[in-house]
Amino acid sequence: MRGLGSRIAYKAPAHSPLPAGTIRTQTVPMILAHLLCALPLATPGTPDEDKASAALETAELRYEQGRYKEAQVAYSRLAKKYPGTKAGRLAASRSLPSGYLGSKLIVDNGPSSNRVDIALMGDGYTLGHQDTFDKLADDVTPLFERQKTFREYFSYLNFRRFNLVSADDGVDGFGREEDTALDGRTLGTIQGHVGVDSKLVHRMLDQCPEHDDLAIVYVRVGALGTGGNGVATIGGRSAKITVHEWGHAFGRLGDEYAQKTHDRGGVREAVNVSSFEDEERVPWAHFIEAKVPGVGVYEGAAGQVRDAYKPTSGGCVMASGEFFCPPCREALVLRIYSIVDPIDSASPTPQERASTEDLTLEDSLEFEVQAMVPAKHMLEAKWYVLPESKAPQDPRGRDRRYARRTGDRRGRGPLSMIKDEPWAESRGQRDGLHEFKLRRKDLEPGRYRVVCRVRDTTELRGERHPWVLQDEHGLLESERAWWVVVPAD
Repeated sequence: MRGLGSRIAYKAPAHSPLPAGTIRTQTVPMILAHLLCALPLATPGTPDEDKASAALETAELRYEQGRYKEAQVAYSRLAKKYPGTKAGRLAASRSLPSGYLGSKLIVDNGPSSNRVDIALMGDGYTLGHQDTFDKLADDVTPLFERQKTFREYFSYLNFRRFNLVSADDGVDGFGREEDTALDGRTLGTIQGHVGVDSKLVHRMLDQCPEHDDLAIVYVRVGALGTGGNGVATIGGRSAKITVHEWGHAFGRLGDEYAQKTHDRGGVREAVNVSSFEDEERVPWAHFIEAKVPGVGVYEGAAGQVRDAYKPTSGGCVMASGEFFCPPCREALVLRIYSIVDPIDSASPTPQERASTEDLTLEDSLEFEVQAMVPAKHMLEAKWYVLPESKAPQDPRGRDRRYARRTGDRRGRGPLSMIKDEPWAESRGQRDGLHEFKLRRKDLEPGRYRVVCRVRDTTELRGERHPWVLQDEHGLLESERAWWVVVPAD
């Protein structure tokens, strides 16, 4: 889901709960926030509204400059001086002892609409700890660049730092109740894993202009970590735990270690974990069939020594290794492509199949498609020029409306088959640009469908097998198409 910008979408009706991040122990701020929410809004365009908006810009500038104490003071003053304004209400939520202070894009690899947006958050970081969290966040992105799978697709990722202020710097547990932005607590596992309130995480995400419901949360005081449903929680700042928990949260991967850390209630099936020993029934059977080296069925996974199976004998990040095993790597690449379209842009503006608009081919037409650019391989493009009667149908995914609404490309379904041979094929330039020139002399008069299909083969030099062997949703491929009319002489 993509959130709305806090400047234009902040709504807090009189009966609404506290702004994002407010913890139950904040009695006075809770009362203050409710009172502020109950105040009538100033009419847009009035002097108070204009002055409040200007003051909000000043406060946000202080945040952008890293002057966090000054920013919080500016928010507090604004909230007190213009409580009935939209800006004043927003400032009230940003001046609470525990809550959202601001966010900043720290790695910008392209438009958010076609990138994986990853939020970096901290819990238990007081106002005086914000510089410490900033340095931690800056260290996270090189961690992804060093990891082989994410390094290849690093240009597909954007990272945004969320500065969350906590009144206290501890975690709940062992008789303590701390006031923190995300309600960090010690869980009742054998080893005392750290966790946070995922609802608060998503409320923080909604303060940001755009997001994919994905976050990595660093709890300043805590042990180990947890991951799931798009949120990875890390106790401290361990690099190995970060990548492991991100595998859970983002890739929906299971644990490949056998030692028991908490009561799981049986084996949770995943793309890399199975309760079946049969080579033909495990989720990674296609890797075994393709004879990918090292992939088989090995006992000991999901925190169980017996009756739980994994694809490799060891070395995977989801055990305690440094690299993702082939089935995990495939799942991660497909997960990235469930959000990112292989085609970033196209020119001229593509036309839907049902469109009645045409491009007229007088002498020649030039088409350009900008494909995504992995680190060490290029996406291939195939160009088709088809008579109107052979124009391919739109994908027949059952959840296309859901896909458009949520940005999940799995709902689109695979592209329809084109039986004709392509007119041209290209690997593109190093920047991912693919070009195609259509000349009138090559075509008879009529109406044609020009189709460009871009596909990531996931074939890297030096690798015996593609990274993705099975793509049932057709995520590795995308197309853009145009109607072209060749007039009669």
